[in-house]
Order: sequence, then C-alpha cells, then structure tokens
Amino acid sequence: AAAFYDRLQNDDALQEQLKATGNRVAMEAYVRDELGYDFTKEEMQKVIFERNPEMTDEELEAVVGGVSDDMLIGISIGVGIGGGMGIIALAIAAAAA
Repeated sequence: AAAFYDRLQNDDALQEQLKATGNRVAMEAYVRDELGYDFTKEEMQKVIFERNPEMTDEELEAVVGGVSDDMLIGISIGVGIGGGMGIIALAIAAAAA
C-alpha cells in the first residue's frame, strides 16, 4: 500500500490512467492485475493516516468512508475534492474491499 501511494503521488500519468478507468471495480483490477499491487482498504487507510497527519478526522472519514463511482467521475472531470484529497480518494478506490 505504501509503495503504491508513493507512486501515485509522484506519477501524474498513473493518476490519469486510474481516473480513466471510470469505476472502482475496474480500478481495483488495473492496480492488482496490471500494476501488480495487492493491498486492502485497511492497509491503505493506515498509510493515509501516517502520511497525512495534518488532515482533520472529518476529511479522512469523508474519503476513507467510501469512494463511490460518482466521486471518481467527479475527480476525473476536475470537480469535487481536489489536490491531495483527490490522490487519497484514488488510493482508497484502488484498494481491495
């Protein structure tokens, strides 16, 4: 989870590829099958908590509580959450349930 999060933060092309998948199931499959990362939602949550100590509990809960396909569509067209929160949402969405 940590290696994927680090790559996601530094790889704009990967962020765009994940956004283009369009839904959570396709994103999970791409990350697992094409990129070779295998981690759970809980493992990613731990990484997010460790890497983003400045975030409020409300911000973290809003993202780790669940990323819907609608939210992913919002991220892909530049609406809704932005910046670091967008990366966090992509990371959570890529995690296996």
